[in-house]
Amino acid sequence: MYALYDYRYVIACSSMPLEFRREFRRLARGRVTSTYDRRTGAKDPVPAETQCRRVAEVLAGFEVLRAGGYALQMPRNFSSKHLRFLISLWSVQQLTSEEVGERLEHWRQFLLWIGKRVLIALLNTPLITGASSVQNEYLRCSHAAAYSRPDIPVLTRDKAMEAIMEHRGNLRKAARALGTTTHSVCEALREGRPQDRQLVPGLTILT
Repeated sequence: MYALYDYRYVIACSSMPLEFRREFRRLARGRVTSTYDRRTGAKDPVPAETQCRRVAEVLAGFEVLRAGGYALQMPRNFSSKHLRFLISLWSVQQLTSEEVGERLEHWRQFLLWIGKRVLIALLNTPLITGASSVQNEYLRCSHAAAYSRPDIPVLTRDKAMEAIMEHRGNLRKAARALGTTTHSVCEALREGRPQDRQLVPGLTILT
């Protein structure tokens, strides 16, 4: 089954409030697709799946914060107390060194997005000092819980078709409902096939 990785769709599927999701999307736009190396001045592209995983990881953290009583109104309101709360939860999870590195990188990039570079030191210290020196050995704590990556919502042909039918063939409305672009909806409908292939026999798309 063809699955389209689109970070915008991941944001749309989040349980966070609408205004928060809108601001998060504005924040991610232009930042999630590449990373910037200050030493060389180079921008490195980020693969679509990694973009989605980064967005899913950070939004999952905000959902945990909300469940824990921290109802942040906007992503930029994230502060040291929120990071400490998350770290306290992470510290009782079983993580391999690879998973630690991945999580740190996702949150490090987010902190750069919101201009809070000072928090990166706080982010690094607890997890690195607690990490095992043995490659891929699990971090073990007295009340350890298994770690699982947040699910990445992917845009499939069925989901795109459902939105198209619900909006009576109106591509723009379907894309808006899915939180993505008309191009992404069309690509999902074609299942990655060339553009000249018919989307769906007998279906009229209104643009």
